[in-house]
Amino acid sequence: MFLPKLKIKTGKRSVIFFTLPEWNHAKEKILTGKNVSFLNLQIRYNERSLILGPVIGASFLSIILEVLKSLGIEEIIGIGWAGKLSFKVNRGDLFLPLKAYTKEGVSKFYIPKKRVFYPDKALFKKIEKEMIKREISFKKGNIISVDAPFVFEIKKELLEKWKNEAETLDMETSALFSIGKSLQIKVMALHFIIDEVGKFFNKRPEEEIKIKRQKVFKILKDFLDYKI
Repeated sequence: MFLPKLKIKTGKRSVIFFTLPEWNHAKEKILTGKNVSFLNLQIRYNERSLILGPVIGASFLSIILEVLKSLGIEEIIGIGWAGKLSFKVNRGDLFLPLKAYTKEGVSKFYIPKKRVFYPDKALFKKIEKEMIKREISFKKGNIISVDAPFVFEIKKELLEKWKNEAETLDMETSALFSIGKSLQIKVMALHFIIDEVGKFFNKRPEEEIKIKRQKVFKILKDFLDYKI
């Protein structure tokens, strides 16, 4: 398979932004360096670390993780959005997945016999500790990742089944965890809860997210600078 080479030199840490709005908020704040485009991605890097986005969906994420592995990246934090499935979380919450159920089509190619995946324990604990130290409120729980969220949310039987198993839904987390395990990359994810599965909203809960975002970006900056 032909894949254009990404001819850059960087360090061992990366942050992947799954959504364009979060990328636009972050790119000028958490890393200074050179800019390059690759496969319709925006990438900013220096000799120590790299950020990129937006990466939407498990299939695209699989390609990007393979490329990052080839660059020598060893630790990755993915940040994006998720939808609320359970009463245990609310719009505007910051959510840290402890477990990811896979209903996307990528993970089975990397680890065929598993359907549940986890973040790297040490990386998760490191970031969780920083959040507690900096008084950032967050919730932890399970997430289910799917390829077709709009189909998922109109099927009442799926909503009823999964609202008791997972607090949130997205498109990428299970692939991040499974591919990370397969490629021996330490990974974890952070998500802002911006909607509720099965309901329509005209706008994001921006006011609820704003202050948390600023604090989270400071953690990401320190992570990329190897200060944590």
